Amino acid sequence: MAFGGSGGAGVRSDINITPLVDVVLVLLIIFMVMTPTLLKEVDVQVPEKADVTMAAPSTADQVVVSINREGRIAINKEPIVESQLTVRIHDLMATRSEKLAFFDIDDDANYGDAVHVMDVCRGAGVKVIGLMTK
Repeated sequence: MAFGGSGGAGVRSDINITPLVDVVLVLLIIFMVMTPTLLKEVDVQVPEKADVTMAAPSTADQVVVSINREGRIAINKEPIVESQLTVRIHDLMATRSEKLAFFDIDDDANYGDAVHVMDVCRGAGVKVIGLMTK
């Protein structure tokens, strides 16, 4: 509180910080008490890594459609022209129970060409499309 000799009966607009300090101290005490309970750690027993070598899946029975940066198409590394793509995919999918084809698309290949080839394959009988990553 300010005591002054102004002699006037006017209202003083000073900020009373005592309630503010009380609230801040209470919040500080609450956070100091709650922090150790929030930082509980759980001990976990992680099993050791097994030294098992997994056999790589054979790609002999899979259909892999490749598209390079020039837009050339290959099925299982065998070059094919786009006009024969529909017939070749249809023949491959006719004998399979799992209608799955993987696409190995070069990073620099035209996106529109890649989507067009995927669309042609879907029309030729491919039900599931898988994208291969590097």
